[in-house]
Amino acid sequence: MAGSGGGTLLSMATRQRLLDEMLGSVRDAAGGAWSVLVLDPTTTKVLSNVAGVADIMDYGVSLVEDIGKRREPLPQLVGVYFMAPTDNNVRQLVRDFSLAAMPQYKAAHVFFSSKPSVQHLAAIRECPHLVSRLRTLKEVNLEYLLVDSRTFCTNEEGALKTFFGASVDSSTSYRVEIEVMTARLATVFATLREMPAIRFRAAAPPGEEFPPGLESRLLVAQRIAVELHEQLSALQRAGMLPERETCELILTDRGFDPVAPVIHEWTYEAMAFDLLSDTPALHDNVFVYDAETQGGKLEKKEHILNERDALFVDLRHKHFAAASQAIANLMDEFKAKNRVGKGGRGVSELELRNMSKLIQSLPQYRDQLSKLAAHVEIASRLNNQINENQLAELGKLEQDLVYGDATSKEVIAFLTANQAIPAADKVRLLMCYSATHLEKLDGTREAQWQKVARLTPGDMACVTNLEYLGVPVRKRAKGGGITFGRKRRRAVRKDREPDEDDSAFALTRFVPMLQEVVEDAAAGKLSTDEYPFVATPASPSSARSGGPSSADTTPKAGFGASVRSVRTTGAWAKKSGAAASPDKGEVAKGRRLFVFIVGGVTLSEMRCAHRLSAKLGRDVFLGGTSVETPARFMRHVADLTSSDHLALEVDGGGGGGGGFFRFGS
Repeated sequence: MAGSGGGTLLSMATRQRLLDEMLGSVRDAAGGAWSVLVLDPTTTKVLSNVAGVADIMDYGVSLVEDIGKRREPLPQLVGVYFMAPTDNNVRQLVRDFSLAAMPQYKAAHVFFSSKPSVQHLAAIRECPHLVSRLRTLKEVNLEYLLVDSRTFCTNEEGALKTFFGASVDSSTSYRVEIEVMTARLATVFATLREMPAIRFRAAAPPGEEFPPGLESRLLVAQRIAVELHEQLSALQRAGMLPERETCELILTDRGFDPVAPVIHEWTYEAMAFDLLSDTPALHDNVFVYDAETQGGKLEKKEHILNERDALFVDLRHKHFAAASQAIANLMDEFKAKNRVGKGGRGVSELELRNMSKLIQSLPQYRDQLSKLAAHVEIASRLNNQINENQLAELGKLEQDLVYGDATSKEVIAFLTANQAIPAADKVRLLMCYSATHLEKLDGTREAQWQKVARLTPGDMACVTNLEYLGVPVRKRAKGGGITFGRKRRRAVRKDREPDEDDSAFALTRFVPMLQEVVEDAAAGKLSTDEYPFVATPASPSSARSGGPSSADTTPKAGFGASVRSVRTTGAWAKKSGAAASPDKGEVAKGRRLFVFIVGGVTLSEMRCAHRLSAKLGRDVFLGGTSVETPARFMRHVADLTSSDHLALEVDGGGGGGGGFFRFGS
């Protein structure tokens, strides 16, 4: 979802490393000659999240090819290889230049996304025809995906099962994937020239009656933190990172907040990826809809939801009701421009099928109206789902459960009265209850829930498998269990006032635990018992300390940011006596704070990163192994007890982030 117009240090530094330092150096060395860019699946995602086709053409790239596919030899052009250092990629690179009489390209500039092994370098040296044409061989040290300007992921969608699955103790990939993850995470800090003081969520199990493999699960964050510290220390000794800590990194796992991935979130971006992702309308971050042509026929149109769409950026973190109103207001503005000489119908009569006529009558606004048409359709579909699936009532019950104002009695009553809602929504409700009302489930209650909600045993596995994330769902024997110094308590959250931007609307009560962790860390109040340091930092971590920053040593990357149902948002969204508040701009100062979540980040947590950056007056960046929509997270939780296990695709494939990525124009 990132775009080329991102305005944070992370997005600009990433863009500079790939475009100016990598492609720009080749363009300069080749004297402006055209080149071919050769990518693998991993680096395709890395690059496509920060640059469009037009961007890379500006750097002399005439063609983009996949290293794993058959390619026509182009000996008159320069080949630029940006790839992960894997056996398959290096083997294919050598094969491209194995014949002196028929090289794939005139010359080769090779950029590895992370450090190649000694064996890979030896394989290159042993190919004389490649060596003779080799003009560049460098490590870019950049192997993460930008999701948006404050969020990145390491492209490991299978991490939840790898580190928390039932077979974790017998998994051969556990150790390997820690190495892969930390290598990729290290490239984030290498890109920013930041040396973090690393903290991790400490292992403190609430009891002993958990599935086998408890120790391996509990120590995930700690083991990753230690491994990462070693890798960054090596970069530090090599002079690639500052001598002292310049920022803070908090490593945690999905068990620290199992509610955030399943509760219904009511902001525009989160709702779109929640309610539309498992439909033909939204694939990865591409929204597909029908638009009317000049001839009156319907044709499929695609709209990419990323930061290149300024309207999407404006809408994404607004409450859905506020976003709907903003869309309707834009329609009013364009309708007013077209009113003279057009009869001036009321805006309420304007529907999506009329958008093509409006676009034809206002050709100077074609681009803006085309984007607006996509968002009109998105908002209309979301509003329909809210009404059809009783989501307002369900959302209120979820939030009441999380904050301790509802019990199983209300859950059973809702499930009994709303048999027709999708099974996934019923499961999400039960997961919200189980994650906040600990040790309440026994065999009798599980059977009751399954019968009342008409769920399958597979559906119920999503609820009971929360145990693998350290959530004590099932009842424990009285007096049993080891507490390790942490008292077991009901997981009810601290209620807090909604942000000013949300205060006008209902269903804004839920706040991810991430916000509390970041606020405490920024204030220097985050418990060192719950989040200890790998190594005691040499400088204070509090934002108030004004500690050292890498701002001076980090490259400045300043190169080339039917209205029918949209308008009629239901009464569920309104609060009496509340007034709208404009969005606040972001500022960035003070020490940077990074949070990385093993098991994936959610859209609500991504919103927190943006809002906290503005609120705290410092850069907050969020990373994870993937981006988790509710449907994706539920599949991953249900999969924790499946017997089959595929290692994460280290060799350049993967489905990390669950998609969300595509080249834009």
